[in-house]
Amino acid sequence: MLRKSLTAFQSVRELSLTNNHFKGIVVAADFRDLSNLERLFLNSSNIVNEFFKSIGVLTSMRVLSLPECGIKGTLPDAGFFELRKLEVLDLSYNELQGPLPPSFANMSSLRRLDLSYNHFTGNFGPNLASLTSLEYLSFERNQFEFPISFTPFANYSNLKFIYGDGNKAILDSHPSLNSFLPKFQLQVLSLSSKTEAKSLPFPNFLLYQYSLTYLDLSGTRLEGEFPNWLLENNTQLTDLLLGSCSFTGSFKLPSSPLVSLIKIDVSDNAITGQIPINISSIIPKLMHLNMSMNDIHGSIPHEFGQMRSLLMLDLSDNHLSGELLLNTSAAVSMLSLLKLSNNNLGGAVFPTFPRLWQLVDLYLDGNGFTGSISFNISVSLEVMDVSNNHFVGELPSSGIEKLLSLKALSMSNNHLEGLIPPEIAGLYSLTYLDLSLNNFTGSVPSFFDSSVIFIHLSNNKLSELPKRMFKESSSRLLMLDLSYNQITKGIGDLIQDLASSELSILLLNDNHFGGQISKQICNLTDLSILDLSHNKFFGPIPSCLGRMPFENQDPEHLLQILNGIFMSRGEYVLPFVHERANFTTKKISYSYSGIVLAYMSGIDLSDNRLNGTIPSELGNLTTIRALNLSHNNLRGKIPTTFSSLAQIESLDLSFNNLGGNIPPQLTELTSLAVFSVAHNNLSGATPEMKGQFSTFDGSSYDGNPFLCGPPLPTSCNPNNAKPNEIDTDEENNNWVDMIDFWVSFSIAYATILLVIAAVLCINPFWRRLWFYYVESVSINGYYFIEDNFRRLLHAGNIESSLFETVDTQNLYAEAGKDFVDALFSFLTLPLGDIVRLAGEELNIPAVRVSWYSL
Repeated sequence: MLRKSLTAFQSVRELSLTNNHFKGIVVAADFRDLSNLERLFLNSSNIVNEFFKSIGVLTSMRVLSLPECGIKGTLPDAGFFELRKLEVLDLSYNELQGPLPPSFANMSSLRRLDLSYNHFTGNFGPNLASLTSLEYLSFERNQFEFPISFTPFANYSNLKFIYGDGNKAILDSHPSLNSFLPKFQLQVLSLSSKTEAKSLPFPNFLLYQYSLTYLDLSGTRLEGEFPNWLLENNTQLTDLLLGSCSFTGSFKLPSSPLVSLIKIDVSDNAITGQIPINISSIIPKLMHLNMSMNDIHGSIPHEFGQMRSLLMLDLSDNHLSGELLLNTSAAVSMLSLLKLSNNNLGGAVFPTFPRLWQLVDLYLDGNGFTGSISFNISVSLEVMDVSNNHFVGELPSSGIEKLLSLKALSMSNNHLEGLIPPEIAGLYSLTYLDLSLNNFTGSVPSFFDSSVIFIHLSNNKLSELPKRMFKESSSRLLMLDLSYNQITKGIGDLIQDLASSELSILLLNDNHFGGQISKQICNLTDLSILDLSHNKFFGPIPSCLGRMPFENQDPEHLLQILNGIFMSRGEYVLPFVHERANFTTKKISYSYSGIVLAYMSGIDLSDNRLNGTIPSELGNLTTIRALNLSHNNLRGKIPTTFSSLAQIESLDLSFNNLGGNIPPQLTELTSLAVFSVAHNNLSGATPEMKGQFSTFDGSSYDGNPFLCGPPLPTSCNPNNAKPNEIDTDEENNNWVDMIDFWVSFSIAYATILLVIAAVLCINPFWRRLWFYYVESVSINGYYFIEDNFRRLLHAGNIESSLFETVDTQNLYAEAGKDFVDALFSFLTLPLGDIVRLAGEELNIPAVRVSWYSL
């Protein structure tokens, strides 16, 4: 069909059919009859791989442009060798894959080749080595492997532009070829790539390049001393990008000014020494300087304050010291980003900080800055991070209302105190707020008119919540962290305000919250992490928690927000922070961030006063990874439904009043890494030692005296214990042989009787004493019974009217007391007599009188 419609264009030299949706399949043979056609443009049209099978018929073609056509599959090894006149071939932004066909090598007239943004693989060097007419080569964003030495291009004499970002740099298969004298003089070499090697040798062909205007070797992990000669040799350079390499040594500037240089990125190397103090005079038009993540010492040169074109300055993650003194008035007024994070800088900042009207991003975190904080810096400010310093005092309310563009504010881990200014919470553009690890007091501010997404106010001394903290209908909150404060009262109003939000993470642990856990919390259906531990909550656990998903329904959406990329509505949310949350799992508090936080889920209700039984509905939380109900007053049995917690990694039910058996079905939990039911009232056998339960020791079951079985030392069936396992030692808590006990007792009893009889037969003194005491016991017993029973019988004959006045209870009590006193005297007297008679003659009448006198 297309071929017939082209018959009217037989004499045309250039044909553009861009942005068409052809009916049927378009192939190269459709243009066979256009013998004069030299330039064919099919951009953004529906072309399929079938097109190339007849590509050899286009022998007169000089320009063939097929970008963004949705072409899939592997290029066939068809008639590319026939295209000897082809000068421009553009296959960019398709879905082509696999290696390049060998017939590519015969397109000897090709000057411009664009293969970028496809899925090509393999080493392209051999198939392009003969294309010596190439001037422009682009193979960005593929999976090509290219030798860092660039030896396949040794014979190219016209090559000027190479764009190969996003591929893999490899070592040359012939290291001896690494040194060659190139015939080309490049203007652009952009090879920002990745490599699996720890380091690669620096490509020596660059020693002979003098015309470079753009050089990007980021990520290639090139080794050796920093190539300061590149700046000496290429005076027309505009961009020098050598980040994420392995360069050592110092960074030095040439003696002559580089008036064209506007961007330098040497971050993530091992550069030492100091920042050149003459940087403002040698690179007067520098706009971007990134020297972060190196080993640079010394102070920040004052000359930075004289660089009027400087837009971005990043010196973070070094060892810079001294004070921050930007000696300027209007010199750095164009500065939009200043990043000095994680150095050793100190001193007061804000009293002498210049007014940078264009400043958008300010990072001073991770230093030793002191003094108070001011917000009178720039009305354009979007990010302000002064965390992990030594700032003191109260936050001023003046200047905050002017920060209409402020999206992220982080002041954590300082020594700030006083009230949190309500003006901060009133900033409509504010997305991220972190004031944790300070000494703020008073009430949590109301975010009723804010669009905040992440709030971190943990580790302060805040004591109460506002009545209305969020607007119910429009809250965008995803994370709220109020942990480690002193907040009292209930959480009912807070939960009500959050009912329509997309809240995913709620951390209220380590406060003084009380009352029952409101069932309204179950309206927060997007919750994935809930931590109410270490509070004063009482009452039952809401069973409706088991009907909540407790997983991120759209983790990719949350991950986009956490990583700060564009959302579907086009709003740039968080390009400046890496969100994190502290949550205790596996008995250790972990700081989850990024992709881990997006997929984490858990409930922690430990260290409260919760009672009642554990709702069986919690077994419906099949995707939860951590559940901690320890240190409460829970009773009843462990629900058998817990065997459905398929992804759980940490389950802690210790320090409660749980009873009954441990459900044997729990051995089906294949992901369980931490398990504890210690200090309960559980009984019966422990779960079978298989799967994950074979990794748990006795500490998981301690404090349950009626539990038995491995790994506990107590056997569930002691009678079946093997003979060699029986030990009479008390420390081993084994059973005593009862037969041996009775035999031993009988022998000992008989022996004592025989010894007493033998003594009485041999010693007449002891024999007389023995019979005397037998007689004494008989007489005293007789008189005791006679006296007491006679009194009782006499009381029984009293008339009924009188009998009602007698306190019979006291009567029997007195009689009992007399009997006990007499019995005690009887038992203790012989011992005293024996001691006294040991040195005197036996005086029977005196003894008899003493007995009767009792």
